[in-house]
Amino acid sequence: MSVAERPDAAGAGGDPRHAVRGWWRAMRRGELKTLERLALEDCLSCAGPDGRTTGRNALLEDAAAFLTEAAVDHCAVEDFELRGLGATAVCSNRSAENGRRRGEQFALAGVATDVLVQRDNRWFLQAHHVSMPGA
Repeated sequence: MSVAERPDAAGAGGDPRHAVRGWWRAMRRGELKTLERLALEDCLSCAGPDGRTTGRNALLEDAAAFLTEAAVDHCAVEDFELRGLGATAVCSNRSAENGRRRGEQFALAGVATDVLVQRDNRWFLQAHHVSMPGA
């Protein structure tokens, strides 16, 4: 099922998978404000064409640069594995997305692992990593 078809709100509620789905949905829609709300100030990310970022500002700059030259047409996030550790959770999933970047079609698939922290009944991204098998 595609991310767009899921009716959950980004980060809200008791299930950290809502935040993960919200993250992917925001990337597909180009919603930098949603990414900003979901990411903790000191988050770490190892994903995307430019590699590792440290901190929310760097992550948002990287996402903005990607979204300036790309459009994600479809994104699917499936096969969730969740490990709840109180106010911290580790979530792994398989993701696939396609679209256009710099005028060329792209298709990416990988396995993502996210570390989320719960504050005020909302889940926030502390760390995000995507591995693309065969890349």
